[in-house]
Amino acid sequence: MTRSLFTQLMHYRNILVAVANAGITWIVLIIAPLGLFAVITCTVLVFVSSIVFGIVGDRLFLSFLKPIGWSVIQPRRETEHLDYGQSLSQSEQSSLHSEQQRNLPKW
Repeated sequence: MTRSLFTQLMHYRNILVAVANAGITWIVLIIAPLGLFAVITCTVLVFVSSIVFGIVGDRLFLSFLKPIGWSVIQPRRETEHLDYGQSLSQSEQSSLHSEQQRNLPKW
């Protein structure tokens, strides 16, 4: 699985969670009489659904990654580590930043 496919799958997961949360919010606001109780209920249900759909989505996503292994989400180069740029000089950081900008996907 390539890095772009991995990123695309993460975007789809986030969109699906957002759509599910929007659907639950819409159903609660349509059914419940509008008022303080509806707002509190909607808030609680959206919070719970975010947790549930996030956990379910993560488990499904990890089950798809299991046959491939963790090499997809682990950095392959030193420059992909999160703390790599902290030990560089200003000129090295600017050249690293420009290189990373070139490698960004075009939307």
